[in-house]
Amino acid sequence: MSDTSPKKVFAGLSTGVKLEQYARSMLKQVLSMQDGAQRHDLSQERVHIGVEPMLLALAMEFALKAWFVWDHDRHDPVKTHNLTKLFDALPVSSQERLDTSFQQKIAPFHPWSGWMEYSIRDILDHHADAFVEWRYLHEKRDRGLSFNFTVFVATLELVLDEFGKRYETREISPERTLY
Repeated sequence: MSDTSPKKVFAGLSTGVKLEQYARSMLKQVLSMQDGAQRHDLSQERVHIGVEPMLLALAMEFALKAWFVWDHDRHDPVKTHNLTKLFDALPVSSQERLDTSFQQKIAPFHPWSGWMEYSIRDILDHHADAFVEWRYLHEKRDRGLSFNFTVFVATLELVLDEFGKRYETREISPERTLY
């Protein structure tokens, strides 16, 4: 008796990889804005104020959603922009993996708000609603806006690099048969 049941297809693979690629693309675009940022002569403010944090937050959202669809073997990620909620939706093993890597590679080299001991969750909590908040700069906020560009970029790169370790891309060429 042969097994005629369909083989299980890993749903999170292609979706996760696409989300990771989108996130990397946004990160590259923001970093290129930094390299070519024009400055006003008087105010020294960057022309792209608001756009960079918004795009970086969206890139982090895509990066965390890549982890989510991979871990849960789904095509559809959680529908939220909140970075903390996305992180909390990951299995504990993924949260621990990311935090351990963060503790080794980011925290010692990027003191944040004067503390040496902090976690990836602290970064995500602080920037949890950055995508929404930085889209609407004109709205009044009780607690103001703050965005730690350097630490956030380093954290985003770490999340993407750790995700990239989960799979390998190979080019496959069809074999040529001679008749």
